[in-house]
Parts: sequence; C-alpha cells; structure tokens
Amino acid sequence: MFSRLLFLLLFCSLGVISFTVWTVLDQPIRGYVIEGELTPKAKDELQRALSEHPVDGILSTSLADLTDRVRLFPWARHVSLRRLWPDRLVVSLRAANPVVQWGDSEYVSAYGDLMSLPDVYPHLPKFEVALATPVEAMQVYWLLDQISAADQMTLSGLQQDQQGHWTVRVAQGPDVLLGAKGLKGRMQRYLRVHRQVLALAAHSVDYVDARYDNGVAVKYSEQATAELSASTVARQSKFAFSQGSK
Repeated sequence: MFSRLLFLLLFCSLGVISFTVWTVLDQPIRGYVIEGELTPKAKDELQRALSEHPVDGILSTSLADLTDRVRLFPWARHVSLRRLWPDRLVVSLRAANPVVQWGDSEYVSAYGDLMSLPDVYPHLPKFEVALATPVEAMQVYWLLDQISAADQMTLSGLQQDQQGHWTVRVAQGPDVLLGAKGLKGRMQRYLRVHRQVLALAAHSVDYVDARYDNGVAVKYSEQATAELSASTVARQSKFAFSQGSK
C-alpha cells in the first residue's frame, strides 16, 4: 500500500515538474527568421502573413500547420520550419524563379507553374495565350527558342488567339505568324528567309507570315516600304509567296 502511494506521489511530482518545465520553455513566439534568397518585397510579404496568423508558444505551435501556410504562397519551394530558442521560429525556403510573364500580372516558372509575385519583372518574355495551359505554352516556347538559338535570336513574346494560332515575337525584330500546326517547320522557314534576306536589309519589318506551304510573306513598315527601291522589292519578292494554303 505504501509503495503504491509512493509511486503515485512520484508520478504526480514528475507530472508537475514536466508541466512546469514545459510552461517555462513554451515562451511566446516573438518573431521569425527568414532564410533563403528572397527579394525584399517577398520577404516582407511572408513576414506580414506570418505575423497576422495567431500562434501559441514555441513548443505548442504546430510547425506542420505553419509549413502548410507558407506553402500557400505560389512562389514558395522547399519549405521547412524549425524552432530557435527561446522565442523565434526559423523559416527556410527557396523562391521559384519566373521565366515568362503571363498576361499583365502573373508569371510562369520553368516548370509551368502559374504564380502571382510581389515583384515586377518587366524584361521577361510575355505570353498572351487564349487556349493553352501554362505548361503547353512553355513547351511551344522552348521548342521555338531552341530553334532560334542557332541563329542567336532571342524571343520576347508568345501569343495564341482564340483559333489556336501562334505568333512569336523576336526581340528587336518582327512578329512571326506560325499558325496552329507545323510550328517547327514554319519557324525554320522564317529563319532561312531571315538569314538570306531580312538580316541583310536595313528596312524595318512589321511582321512575317510563315503560315504558307512554300514560303513566307513579309510586311514592311510604311516608312521602310516607301524607301525600298523597285530592284530591292523584285529581289526579295521571291521569298514572299501569296499562294498556298495556311
């Protein structure tokens, strides 16, 4: 009987001690340490979101719940949290890098993830796509960009209309109309014309229509058209075909 009483007393004492230690160690969280290569705006946005979320003490706060909250940010990658005694939480993550602008206010990562970002990236290629998903549009872009790289061309934009027709914009160059099919062959045809004619001309080109079966049509700007001599027009006309199906 006495041994049982002693055991119960010891058990209660350990419980009291454990509770006391827990209470002492479970200090209110007073701040967050953000680790990772983030822009100042992204870091401020994350700090603000965490500060607005009520938390318990450093021991009683669920790190899993906070991790899930951080992962709600579309740009957050490889998120992990840990405790920093006595009253801080460390948030480690990497931000996804945007590779193209999607419409006016969103961006797409290299993996085709659509995301809103706190920062603005005005120099990225811009996509204006009516039908394709971000992943599908990125596949089209990588295909055309790989073909253009051999000619040291940079693509600054990609468009798709409601009929599914693609138009690619060449940096410091024209728009190239490619249509809805045979994009690789049509882009290669445009590049051949560029090497043979357009790269040697000092005249500004508005757009190149590569949707024909056997050639391309070149639309010069009004000023450039006025400056073209008759002989130049004749020499370059063999590269512009108005016949053939698109």
